[in-house]
Amino acid sequence: MMSMPPGASADDQSRVAEGISLYDRGQFGEAAAMLGPEAEAGSTAAQFHLGLMHARGEGTPRDLAVAAKWMERAAEGGHHHAQFILGHMYAKGDGVPRDRARAHMWYTAATEGGWWKAREARERLVDDGMTPREVVESGNLLRAWRATRQGQGTPR
Repeated sequence: MMSMPPGASADDQSRVAEGISLYDRGQFGEAAAMLGPEAEAGSTAAQFHLGLMHARGEGTPRDLAVAAKWMERAAEGGHHHAQFILGHMYAKGDGVPRDRARAHMWYTAATEGGWWKAREARERLVDDGMTPREVVESGNLLRAWRATRQGQGTPR
């Protein structure tokens, strides 16, 4: 499902769908130009795809810090695939400082959204030496994130 900000028009959704179609066809420069304004306006689908493009250097310079910024915006907006990828970024320190508590938090959010691979990644993170203190911190981060989302309705 494509997620848009509250009050987004069918034209906004159409531009995001067209941008994703351009991306899928490998027309990355055109996709970035189409998705950029929609990502800025709050489309989590556009934010996610811009994050992918920056992570891979598709139609944009490869920049993991910029990719992480877009993934974080999409993840905070409830985009479960972005939550999964952002968890990986925090687990590895790709574009963000390595932070196992944040990685665990985003894997948990993605797991709650049905991403079974996120559950496996979270379990590996714990098995690879995550401390009990980091697990507690992850829970605190997750509760704080949920509290900011209360009352916002469905993901944008």
